[in-house]
Amino acid sequence: MPRQAVRKKGSKKDPNAPKRPPTAFFLFSKDHRAVIKSNNPGAGVTDVAKLLGAAWQNLSDRERKRYYGIADKEKAKYDKVKAKYLAAKKAAAGPKRPPTAFFLYAKDRRPAIKKAEPDASVTDVAKILGEEWRNLAARNRVKYDQEAAKLKAKYDVAKQRFLAKKGQL
Repeated sequence: MPRQAVRKKGSKKDPNAPKRPPTAFFLFSKDHRAVIKSNNPGAGVTDVAKLLGAAWQNLSDRERKRYYGIADKEKAKYDKVKAKYLAAKKAAAGPKRPPTAFFLYAKDRRPAIKKAEPDASVTDVAKILGEEWRNLAARNRVKYDQEAAKLKAKYDVAKQRFLAKKGQL
């Protein structure tokens, strides 16, 4: 039932993103913080947090389920709002850039390398792919260069359409 936030290290939170819903424990804390503070006037922030944690641990299953139910409803609302937000963000981002010839080659070769070297890490596979690409004969590269050029041309058309639609051309 508990949830955890997942964000890549170093990435900034978008200020326009919808705010995550509170967990069941935070909903419980919101309801009981004032009572615990009034019963323990000299308690600091950490003391109040410890008391809230102890009260949560001693909470009956029925009461705890009530808070989990509220949290699930809040999460469902959040999921709807976030889906709309992500759709709008994707629409505003424009077309995705096409892969290069090397990435097309890597897409073809990676499964065979992983099969031959099942214990190889992602870094090891990337090094093998890079070495193979550097040693690949020009006549074998042509297929990937042509595919990359074709995808780049499609991307350029889609990008022009996107910019014209946004009024930036």
